[in-house]
Amino acid sequence: MAQQFIETAVQSTSNNAEVNGKETEKNEVKYAPKGSLCGIHKLYQTKPDENGRTSWSKTPPKIEEAAENDESAQYALISRYTKCYDGRRPLQLHSVVIQSEPLKKFLGNVLDKYPGVTTTLERLEFSKPFKPLVHRWEALVKARDEEQDQTTKEHINLFHKILEEELRDIIDRKKDLVRNGVITHDLIWSIFEPDDMVIGSITGRTRGYLFTGAALDCQTGAWEIRAKYIDFDGSKLGWDDQDFAIGAFTGTVPIVALPVSPLKYHANQTIIRQALIAQGKTWEEHKGYHFKQYDGVTVGFDSDAEPRKYQVKSRIIIDAEAFQTFHPHKGISLSGKISDELHDDQRMVTSNMVYGYALKNKEWLTFFLDCTSEIVWDSQAFDSLVLPKEHENLKDLILAFAKAQSKKLDDFDDVVQGKGRGVIMQLSGPPGVGKTLTAESVAEVMKVPLYVMSAGDLGTSASSVEESLKDILRMIPKWGAVLLLDEADVFMEARSATDLQRNELVSIFLRMLEYYEGILFLTTNRAENIDPAFDSRIHVSLVYQNLDEYSRRHVWAQFLGRTANTEKFSDEELDELAQAELNGRQIKNMLKTAGLLAWSRETTLKFEHVKVVLGLRQSNLLNSV
Repeated sequence: MAQQFIETAVQSTSNNAEVNGKETEKNEVKYAPKGSLCGIHKLYQTKPDENGRTSWSKTPPKIEEAAENDESAQYALISRYTKCYDGRRPLQLHSVVIQSEPLKKFLGNVLDKYPGVTTTLERLEFSKPFKPLVHRWEALVKARDEEQDQTTKEHINLFHKILEEELRDIIDRKKDLVRNGVITHDLIWSIFEPDDMVIGSITGRTRGYLFTGAALDCQTGAWEIRAKYIDFDGSKLGWDDQDFAIGAFTGTVPIVALPVSPLKYHANQTIIRQALIAQGKTWEEHKGYHFKQYDGVTVGFDSDAEPRKYQVKSRIIIDAEAFQTFHPHKGISLSGKISDELHDDQRMVTSNMVYGYALKNKEWLTFFLDCTSEIVWDSQAFDSLVLPKEHENLKDLILAFAKAQSKKLDDFDDVVQGKGRGVIMQLSGPPGVGKTLTAESVAEVMKVPLYVMSAGDLGTSASSVEESLKDILRMIPKWGAVLLLDEADVFMEARSATDLQRNELVSIFLRMLEYYEGILFLTTNRAENIDPAFDSRIHVSLVYQNLDEYSRRHVWAQFLGRTANTEKFSDEELDELAQAELNGRQIKNMLKTAGLLAWSRETTLKFEHVKVVLGLRQSNLLNSV
C-alpha cells in the first residue's frame, strides 16, 4: 500500500509535467509525513570505487542464487573452498558444515568436553585451521576404526577424507615433532588443547595451570599463552589468569623447555603430578591467618600495579582478607566460585603463593610457600628482660595484662560499646634501658606478631596520621598482635594554645586510642611532657632509669650466654664489665664488635677482646672531652 502511494504520486507528477511542457520541481511532489508509512525502503551498498569508498543505491546489485538451499541440504557434508596461493594447489578447504545426524553423534563422543564445541547444533561448522580436529585427530581415527554402524561409518569416511587431504601436512609434522619431543614456532597451537594441564614456571618455581587459549601477536611474532589457576581472595576460592609469552624462534625447541608446556609431553608426569598435589595441599593449609618466618624472594606491586621483586627475611603474616582490605595498590580479583573441598586435579592448579604482610619491611607482598617456615620462638626472651630490682614484679604485671587481653579474659566494656577495650602500656625513660625490649619480649612469650611503628611511619599531617592509624588499629587486633609505637612523644606531648597542628595530632591520637581493642606499648623519652588526657587511657606506666651496676651485670651475662663461640666469663670479669656505664644497646654493640675482633683472630670470644673494645670506646670518649 505504501509503495503504491509513492508510485501513484510520482506518476501523477510526471503526467502534469508533460501536459504543461515543462519540468515539475521536486518540492511539488507530495510525500507522506516522515516515518508514517508502515513499510521498508531498501537501499543497497554499491561496489567500492578506486579509493575503496562505497555509497548506497536504490537499485539492487546482481545477486547470485544462495549456494546453500534444499539441494545442498540433502548431503551429509558441505565443504567450502577458497583460492589457494601457496603454488601447490588451486583451492584450499575453508570450512566444513556437518549435516549428518549420525556424524554429529559420532563427533560428540570424539570432541566430548572440548570447550567451545557443541555438536548437537542444527548447524555444526568447523573452520580452518580446524583446531579441535587437529587436537583430537588420534581419537577421531581410533573411533572411526571402531565404528560398527554402516551409515555412520560411510559418513565418517567422507569427513575423514576431506580433512585428511587438508590436514595431512600439519598432522604428519606434528606427529614427527612430538615423537622427537620438539616443536616449531608455527605449530605451537597444535600441542595446546583447551583445559589441558600445563606446567609453567614463575621465578623458577614449577606451577600447574589449565590452558585456556593461545593467540599470535602479529607484531612481535610471539605466542601469548593464556592459562588459569585457583587462588583465594580471603573469602572464597576462584580462578585467576596467568599469561605466558613464547617468543619467536627458528627451527625446533624441546617442548618441555618452553616457558609453559602441556604436562602430557613430560617424561616424569607421575612425579610432577604428585609434587603439584602435595604443593596444593600445603597451599590449602595456608588459607586464612598464619604467622610464619620467611626468607626469600617475594613479589610486590607499585602504585601502577606493576610487579616488582623483594628479598625478604622477616616474620610475616599470611592473611589474604587483610591484603584485600588494606593493600593500597592491588586487590585480588577472581572469577567464578569453587567449592572449598578441592580434589587432586584442582590441587594441581592452585597457586604456590600466599598474600600477606612482612613485619620487618612493612610491606604488603605475595610470598612463595617454599620460602616459609615455622617461627623459632625465643623462650628466654622475657627472662632476659632486665629491670631494676624494685621493678622486677612489674614484669609479671605487664605479662598478665597482655595475656588477659590476648585471651579476651577481660569482658569489661565502656558505656559506649567497643570503647576502652584495649590495654595500653606506657614505657618511658632514656634510650637503651629496655623499653622496646619489653614489648618484643611480651610478643615473643605470647607467640604473637609484634607490629612496630614510629612517628615517621605515620607522617606528620593530621590527615595522613588519621588514615594510617585507622588501618593499623583495625589490623592489629585482628591478628592478635602486640603494637609498639616507638618514640610516641610527637603524639603525646601536652597541647598548647599556640601549636594548633600539634594539638590536632594529639587529639586524633587520643580519639583513636579510645576505640583500640588490642595491646599497645607506647615508648617515650619525655614522660614529663605528656598531655594529661593520656592519664585516663594508660593502664600501666613504667618509668625506666639508667641501668645500675646490678642491671648492667645481668645484661652482660644474658648477652654472653646467648653469643656463640664464647668462652665462659668469670664472676670477677662480669663485675668488671658492669662498672662501665653503658645501656643495653651499647652493651650489645660492644659484644658484636668484640665478636668480630675474635673472628678476625680466628679464636673464640674472650674477656680480652671485650676489654680491647671497651678501651677503645673509653679512649674515644676521653678524646672527645
